[in-house]
Amino acid sequence: MGLRRSDNWPSFRRGIVLVLAVLVANSLISYRILQQLVDNNHSVVNTLHVINELDATLSTLKDAENGQRGYLITVDTSYLDRYRQAASDVSAHINRIDTLTADNSYQQSQIPTLRELVQERLKISQRTIELEQNGKPGEARRVVAGNLGREKMDEIRELVADMREHEDQVLEQRSEASRQGVNQAGIAFTLASLVAALFVTAFFLEARREVQQRSRAAESLREREAWLHTTLHSIGDAVIATNEKGEVRFINGVAARLLGYSSPDVEGKPLDQIFPIFNEMTGDPAANPVAHVIRQGTISRLNNHTVLRNHHGEQIPIEDSAAPILNGDGKVMGAVLVFRDVSHQRKIEEVARTSEKLAATGRLAATIAHEINNPLEAAINLLYLARGSDSPNEIKRYIADADHELSRMAHITRKTLAFNRSSSAATPTNLRLLLEEVRGVYEGRIKNQDVKAEIDCPRDLKITTIKGDLQQIASNLIANALDALEPGGHLKIKARSEPGGARLEVEDDGSGIPAENLEKVFEPFFTTKTDTGTGLGLWVVKDLVEKQGGTISVLSSAAGAKRGTRFTLFLPCLRLASLRNIAS
Repeated sequence: MGLRRSDNWPSFRRGIVLVLAVLVANSLISYRILQQLVDNNHSVVNTLHVINELDATLSTLKDAENGQRGYLITVDTSYLDRYRQAASDVSAHINRIDTLTADNSYQQSQIPTLRELVQERLKISQRTIELEQNGKPGEARRVVAGNLGREKMDEIRELVADMREHEDQVLEQRSEASRQGVNQAGIAFTLASLVAALFVTAFFLEARREVQQRSRAAESLREREAWLHTTLHSIGDAVIATNEKGEVRFINGVAARLLGYSSPDVEGKPLDQIFPIFNEMTGDPAANPVAHVIRQGTISRLNNHTVLRNHHGEQIPIEDSAAPILNGDGKVMGAVLVFRDVSHQRKIEEVARTSEKLAATGRLAATIAHEINNPLEAAINLLYLARGSDSPNEIKRYIADADHELSRMAHITRKTLAFNRSSSAATPTNLRLLLEEVRGVYEGRIKNQDVKAEIDCPRDLKITTIKGDLQQIASNLIANALDALEPGGHLKIKARSEPGGARLEVEDDGSGIPAENLEKVFEPFFTTKTDTGTGLGLWVVKDLVEKQGGTISVLSSAAGAKRGTRFTLFLPCLRLASLRNIAS
């Protein structure tokens, strides 16, 4: 059987080629006949239009004549308006005749004469109207009685009758050609239909087999779709799929619960309408990640501190990513958005932040205790010496020195209280003074380590920010730098104004961060310190910076001649609308 099929295949293929050749030939012949038929019909219609315009020319000219006579008899201006309208329309009819007979030399030769006769007839009518308007009705009637207008009208009728007779002959010729074209088209269509019937019969079995294959493929596709539908609904994250216009095509059960909608309520709606997202801290609308994916064709992720305001008005902190849906040609056909409720994670992070703040407070308390202990011991010793001295001058000197040490203690206490009492609301803040306050808290440690701590910042540099958060940011970075510095090291704090905010750099020439740890330094609980630290300091710094819409990066080297670390922050100047949201 296989051999017979192989032997028959070349003949079958030649038959297909032959049938296709006949179909193509018939199609070409049918096309030419149809085109000729269309041309003939167009010519017939064109001739009918010419005849109609010739009749309309005479009719319109009669309307002008009636309007003229009506005005002369009644002096009613409505007849004058009818005359003027008809006089204008008759020229339009002649122009259309001229256009329609562009390929007819005989008619073209008659049109100038027709124009001239019509203009002469209209001039006669216009003359009688002007005489009437100038108060000379008798002269107007004598012109009418002179029959000059009637003679011109008779000449026009003869000319139009001649032109129409010519068009009638043309119409007969074209109608006959059209009838012949219809007959030829009928024969061609009959032949083409017979060939098509043979072709359909020849390929019926092949088509039926293909239909069966497609039916099986469709069934397989339905099974895969059911499997995919079940899989997507079983995913623990929320899933939304859109088309290339950003309109929702699918949401799973988790997405429906978080959005506060059911699947039928959102299908076909723009994603922006059912997925409103905002910056958690400022309240400003966040960019739609799906729009970016469809536009760029690349994966997109939400910024940190993004909240979803669902249908019930609830604000849910979320994290998400969006990826393009591509067809076989790599064209973007839509996007899939996957997001999750991170409320529980935020609570854990808040506990971690609180833990780090408590740890930082403990470290700061230890530093302050050390700072206060030195002047306190000195004051105690001076007072002891004053008690044991018999010399009034020595007693006064000891008491004066003790008073100086107590003043040092009071100054340290005031700086500490000022640091801890900073407001958590966003306010205009002098960046130079803030950096000096933070450095002052670590002044004793700086001296003990013999470190040079330099601040390079304009004294009038101000930024609207959350002062308490910025103090903690600076404090953590300075404390980290001091941990890394050796005696005689150099710490440089630099701040500059930039469009939309300020740039802050904290740089040290200490031990540096190994390359393998650079990507981990902002992760929670990551630390290389074995005796101190919680591993949350830099994580808190990054969190506080991003909360205000800022950015932070780090460059460091732990090897080579030039070791050290530089943290670079951009802090945006918050708008008043954002300040109210943060403060609330």
